[in-house]
Amino acid sequence: MEPKRKTFQKLPAKVKPKPIPAITLTGQPHPAQQTWWSQRFIEVLESFKLGSRLARGKTYAQEGKVLKIALTNGLVQAAVQGSRKASYRVSIKLEPLNDSAWRMVLQNLTRKAIYASEMLMDRMPTDIESVFEMAHCSLFPARLDDLRSECDCPDWSNPCKHIAATYYVLAQHFDLDPFLIFIWRGRHKTQILESFRTYWKQGRPRGVPAQAPTRVPLDQDGLMRYWQINGDPGNGAALDPFSKSVPDSAIRQLGVCPIQLNGQDLGEFLAEAYQETSDQIRGWTASVLIAPKPVSA
Repeated sequence: MEPKRKTFQKLPAKVKPKPIPAITLTGQPHPAQQTWWSQRFIEVLESFKLGSRLARGKTYAQEGKVLKIALTNGLVQAAVQGSRKASYRVSIKLEPLNDSAWRMVLQNLTRKAIYASEMLMDRMPTDIESVFEMAHCSLFPARLDDLRSECDCPDWSNPCKHIAATYYVLAQHFDLDPFLIFIWRGRHKTQILESFRTYWKQGRPRGVPAQAPTRVPLDQDGLMRYWQINGDPGNGAALDPFSKSVPDSAIRQLGVCPIQLNGQDLGEFLAEAYQETSDQIRGWTASVLIAPKPVSA
């Protein structure tokens, strides 16, 4: 009897993560520097001492010479109209952050509800750069060498006016969608928001205080000033569950609270409670509005 041949089971191939699809940006958006994050991007470029080369690109951007931009993980490609009939091809590479850095960034982002609140409204948190610094990385290019740019025009200077124009139009698109900056760094908006959903779905740990709240001497004058209304109290408005205002903005405007709980500013506890209450109201209102109305007989 002929011996049976050994058969080897083929191991499944490793599934590679899907690359972020390129996002095509067309049209001429409004001039940049409408939001702080687009201003910051331009400030970073100007800090590299590029001189007149950057200024020439700004004029090209204002004239609508940048015809199209494609943005994806670590790469920006653009078609820029120059002196010849065919447009010039521009590419700008910025190394994406690795998985370890992004994991730390997302952990830092989920620690404060204010980050999720602002980003869900397509606003970049004002201290977002510190979140990346805590993860030992940077959101924007840290130095000129971080940017590797090329253009097929005959100008040997880098950046040429076509590359510089791409920078300015890119900043204009950042105005409209701050998540484009994250895409350039290697994470899509859906991936970031999914991290928020996963975190809040699991529920944040609610530890029981190990000791009684810390009692601190109260300055009665300071306490009265803390709760004093800033501005005209008649300017209050009815609660709008879909308002774009940050729910804890009022408590934060009061400044440092003279009362502490376990060594922490009581205002921080109140701000967090305002955030959670607002989330519950918005969720309930949305469910009521979206729920189908009963059909009358």
